Amino acid sequence: MEIAIGIVGLLIAWFTYQKTFLSKPNEEIENLMLHFRTTQSMSKKVQTKLKDYAEMNNAWDADMFPNITFAKYISTMEETYEKNLSDKLINDILREKPSKSILISMTKSLEKQLEALNILDTQINLLSENH
Repeated sequence: MEIAIGIVGLLIAWFTYQKTFLSKPNEEIENLMLHFRTTQSMSKKVQTKLKDYAEMNNAWDADMFPNITFAKYISTMEETYEKNLSDKLINDILREKPSKSILISMTKSLEKQLEALNILDTQINLLSENH
C-alpha cells in the first residue's frame, strides 16, 4: 500500500512538473499574438492619421513636439514599426520558443505600447477637431 501511494505521489509530481515547465505556453502565445496584432493595427492607424493631418494642414515641417516635426515623428514611427512590429519579428520570436515568463514580459511591453498609441490617437483626434 505504501509503495502504491509513493508511486501515485511520484506520478502526480511528474505530471505537475511536466505541465508547469515542459508544456507549450499556448495561452501566453495566443495572448502575445493578440496584443501584437492589435498594436500593429493601432500603429498603422496612428501613422495614417498623422500623415492625413500633416497633409491636410501642411504641417510636415511643423513641430509635433519640441524640436520634432510631424515628418520626423512619422518617419521614426515607420522605422520603429519595421523593427519592432513586423511579421518577420514575431515569427522569429516564436520560432525560438520563448518561455512563459518571456512571453508574459513581451505582452506587458506591448500593452504599454498600445496604451501610448491610444493616447496619441486621442491627441490626434482632438488636434484634428480644432483644425
